[in-house]
Amino acid sequence: MTTPYDSFIEWFGKLPLKYRQDLASEIASLLPGMDVNPYHRKFLDDFSAQLEAIRKKGHREEYGLILCLKTLTEHIVTEKNRDNSGWEKEKAELDEMVKMTGSCSMATHASELAMQYSQWKAIGDMWQELANSTLTPQVIENWRQSVSPSTHIL
Repeated sequence: MTTPYDSFIEWFGKLPLKYRQDLASEIASLLPGMDVNPYHRKFLDDFSAQLEAIRKKGHREEYGLILCLKTLTEHIVTEKNRDNSGWEKEKAELDEMVKMTGSCSMATHASELAMQYSQWKAIGDMWQELANSTLTPQVIENWRQSVSPSTHIL
C-alpha cells in the first residue's frame, strides 16, 4: 500500500533539482527537529534521511510528519507563487532596459525570471493535483485508520 508519505516523496523526487533544494531548505528551516545544513553538498540526502528517520519511529510520527509536510509545502508553494505574481511587469521592465542598454546580463535575468515563475507555477499545479488526490484529509485519515484502527492518535 502506498502511503500518503510515499506519495509526497515520489512527488518531491520528481521536482527539478534546484526547486527540490529550495523546497527542502524551506521545509527544513520550518520543521521542528530538522538539523540539516542547506549549504552542505549532501543536503538533500541528509534531509531525506532525517524525514525517513522520523517516519520509521512509527505510524503516529509518520502521520504527524505527513500533516506537517503537507501544510508546509502548501504554504511554501503558495508563497512562492504569490512572490512571483508581479513577474510579468518586472520582466517587461527588464526587457525595456535591455532594448535601451543592450545589456546581456539584464536579458539573462529577464529570461531567468520568466523561467522561475513558470517553474513555480508548474510546481504549484503539480502540488494541487497531489493534494487533491492522494493527500486529501480523507485519504490521510483512511491511511491512519488502516494502520492503527483501534487507537486514537490524537
